[in-house]
Amino acid sequence: MRIVLNQKRKQYVIKELVPNESGTNASRANKQKFEKHMDDILDVGCLVLVTMTPELQKQRECMVAYEMIQNLKEILKGKHNNRCMRPLRLYFNEK
Repeated sequence: MRIVLNQKRKQYVIKELVPNESGTNASRANKQKFEKHMDDILDVGCLVLVTMTPELQKQRECMVAYEMIQNLKEILKGKHNNRCMRPLRLYFNEK
C-alpha cells in the first residue's frame, strides 16, 4: 500500500488530519487545494479499506483514511503478541 501511495503522491493523507473546509472568502487556489485533498482522502480511504478483512471494513467504513490508520495503531498497541497483527506492526514501525 505504501508503494502505491508514494507513487500517487498521496501518502500525506494518512499522516495529516482532514483540513478545515475553505470558506467563501478563500482564494481559488485554496479551494482547489482543499478539493484535491478531499478527493485524495476518498481515494486513499478506498485503498485502505480494500486491504482489510470484511469485518474490519464494516467497522471502519465511515472513517477517513487518517482515522482508520490511527485506529489500527491503537488496536496494535494492545495486541503485541498476536501473529495476525505482525504485518501491520511491521508496516507502522517502518514509518
